[in-house]
Amino acid sequence: MKKIKLFALLVMASIFVIACSKNDDDEFPIPVDEFVEIPDVKFEKELILQGIDTDGVVNQKILRTDAEKVEKLSLFRAEINSLKGIEAFVNLKRLYAEANNLVTINLSKNVLLDSISLTSNNLTSIEGVSMATNLKWLSLSYNYFTDFSIDNSSVRNILMSDNDLVSFDASKAPNLRSALLTLNKITALDFSENPLLNVLVFSANKVKTIDLDANVNLEYIYCSSNLLTDFDVSNLPMLIDVRVDRNPALTCIKIAPGQQIPTLKLSSYQQANVNCN
Repeated sequence: MKKIKLFALLVMASIFVIACSKNDDDEFPIPVDEFVEIPDVKFEKELILQGIDTDGVVNQKILRTDAEKVEKLSLFRAEINSLKGIEAFVNLKRLYAEANNLVTINLSKNVLLDSISLTSNNLTSIEGVSMATNLKWLSLSYNYFTDFSIDNSSVRNILMSDNDLVSFDASKAPNLRSALLTLNKITALDFSENPLLNVLVFSANKVKTIDLDANVNLEYIYCSSNLLTDFDVSNLPMLIDVRVDRNPALTCIKIAPGQQIPTLKLSSYQQANVNCN
């Protein structure tokens, strides 16, 4: 009888403990996915310095709610190697992370971005740019890209000077207004799908031919120091400034009768003429 009573007491005690534990859990629920991992200590230190990481402790994590409050992030010359964790900054509109040590970055979760500047890093690739449907400005100059293509109908300005580019494709960026591609190794360019292009700069490359007949809105063309053999701007009535000097095999630049280009920079062996036969 005593054993039965003792067993009953143990059962009741167990039920009581379980009930208390359940109540404790209900009263103090453990948040699901409360923190975001920030593996790069220098990235986190910069977030602390800017008051974004509110716990103020370098612990390689940040509250998700802290990340979600940020719309603009400036990380200039902070010696950051990785921006892992940036995916939690879902309301980010402007990202400036110039002069760091980034090799790659994935921005596929940052769909609200309208400006991205990652100049002067060690980038060879970037992911997720096509997901940013509000993107207007993309700066990737002074990196190590060897080829680049963009599929984004909203982007208007691309800056990719001083890379190792051998190819560049903007055929799926129909609203592109300006492209800066100086000091690369590009051999061919095609902007036939970019009718709104206004500024085109590709000096110091290896381009031999380019057809710009579809780019009637062009006002500025800088293409010095290439390998052009012919250059026809006769179908571009809006031109203000053209620089085509230092193309050794190019002696004649074709213009339309009566076409006036306020600034036309040529080498001594070049001339602008309506007939370049």
